[in-house]
Amino acid sequence: MRYRRLFETARDGILLLNAITAEIEDANPFLTELLGYSHAELLGKKLWEVGAFADVAESREKFSELQTRGYVRYDDLPLRTRSGAKIPVEFVSNTYDCAGVTVIQCNIRDISARKRADEKINELAFFDPLTRLPNRTLLLDRLQQALIVGSRSASYGAVLFLDLDHFKTLNDTLGHDMGDLQLQQVAQRLTDCVREGDTVARLGGDEFVVVLESLHTHPREAANQAQDVGEKILASLNQPYTLGAAEYRSTASIGATLFCGASLSIEDLLKQADLAMYKTKELGRNGLQFFDPAMQTAIIERAALENELRLAIAEGQFVLHYQAQVVGDGRTMGAEVLVRWQHPVRGLMAPGDFVPLAEEAGLILSLGQWVLQAACAQLAQWADSPKFQHLKLAVNVSAHQFRRPDFVEQVLAALERSGANPHRLRLELTESLLIDNVPSVIEKMFTLKAKGVCFSLDDFGTGYSSLSYLKRMPLDELKIDRSFVRDILSDHQDASIAKTIIALTQSLGLNVIAEGVEIEAQRDFLTAAGCHAYQGFLFSRPLPLASFERYAHRALECDTLQ
Repeated sequence: MRYRRLFETARDGILLLNAITAEIEDANPFLTELLGYSHAELLGKKLWEVGAFADVAESREKFSELQTRGYVRYDDLPLRTRSGAKIPVEFVSNTYDCAGVTVIQCNIRDISARKRADEKINELAFFDPLTRLPNRTLLLDRLQQALIVGSRSASYGAVLFLDLDHFKTLNDTLGHDMGDLQLQQVAQRLTDCVREGDTVARLGGDEFVVVLESLHTHPREAANQAQDVGEKILASLNQPYTLGAAEYRSTASIGATLFCGASLSIEDLLKQADLAMYKTKELGRNGLQFFDPAMQTAIIERAALENELRLAIAEGQFVLHYQAQVVGDGRTMGAEVLVRWQHPVRGLMAPGDFVPLAEEAGLILSLGQWVLQAACAQLAQWADSPKFQHLKLAVNVSAHQFRRPDFVEQVLAALERSGANPHRLRLELTESLLIDNVPSVIEKMFTLKAKGVCFSLDDFGTGYSSLSYLKRMPLDELKIDRSFVRDILSDHQDASIAKTIIALTQSLGLNVIAEGVEIEAQRDFLTAAGCHAYQGFLFSRPLPLASFERYAHRALECDTLQ
């Protein structure tokens, strides 16, 4: 009788199970209220037939464990109520005999309040209460894990130490509540600027730290990646803040340092990033500086070159050079235009020295458009000269440029503005265009093809070639990549690939041209295989306009004399 009274009034759930059949013999009122079932709905049901227990790591296995061990304890077991909500419980069982029946008594205690308290304690211990970002304690732990990951993968990471510029002025003028509001917005913007696996922490005041993990394995590339994130952060923090009814603008200073493994202590890394941040302050704020002097020099040079490149595009500091494309023994049929930067200090710069940077900085679109317009203008000039009116010009088009929605309109505008004959313009596309959205690529090609523009597939065989796409594209020409031509006389595979490309091109009714032809033996091999158009140093290096015209005119005179 006393047990029954305790059973009815207990403030923990009590469940009685038949140890043989797993049927529920009884459940006290607290348990039925906790789970949302009536007493009648539980009686006679097997343990796993009740939704609350159905997904507890397969209740049959749980029950088998109860039968075998008798005493079982789970400190945090999730149960699902009838409404679908999950509640954490502490689960303890014992087995005993009751009137000749072996019964398993399960005591079930709701620990939701305790877990919430634990989570609150954890939040206070490891998270900043204002911004909800990790605090210094959790930052040190995350940074330690990042060092371990870097050691295993040999990849670099970066620590960015950030301080808001003139934050004290904001507190003094608008009040600390507005300062707190800005800190919360800064925290959100920083979180939006990084990847999911990176860490954003608040050290206190207006100081934040960002830990970037799993960057490149080469320090220079890793520094560029960290620089890109830093610039993204600066751009985000430069946007206006809404503080109450006021709009407020602010900037930040960032110091950065790289790490790979545990060569330095965590405190040393934070000190390095902090020192670099103060260097940023000294240089005028609103920027980013790297701690490593050599790396910092490289980053400064890259940033300076990017600024100079923007100015060069605005001022037109570029010129075209022309590399002859010839047929037979040397008759010039046209040229590939190659851009050069006439730098006011460094002199004439080759594409490899600035085109990759133009791609990274998003300047390749402006540069590519200038090359296209200049090439069309040159074709229009040659159209009035009997000596050069037969020449064609091949213009390289980057994947970024071609994917622009208005690319077709840009090409047609350049042709119309210059008056150039579209049949003399050949656009050289790379296989990287075939990675995605092939239908859009083909549609643009057909639109331009209908206006007379020709197409050449550059670097054929080195990337993403697909015969199914090849036959659908309105191509006029394939180019055999120089990597195959270079060793064509000594490498059997390169020779076979070159022959295969020539045969494929002929079967598709296309022209074929080999680039990188430097010696007569290469030319002779290609001629024997059926290729009769060439480009390379054997015939001409890339030349300024006047030199190319002299070369083309001499080649024309020699051909006429023959």
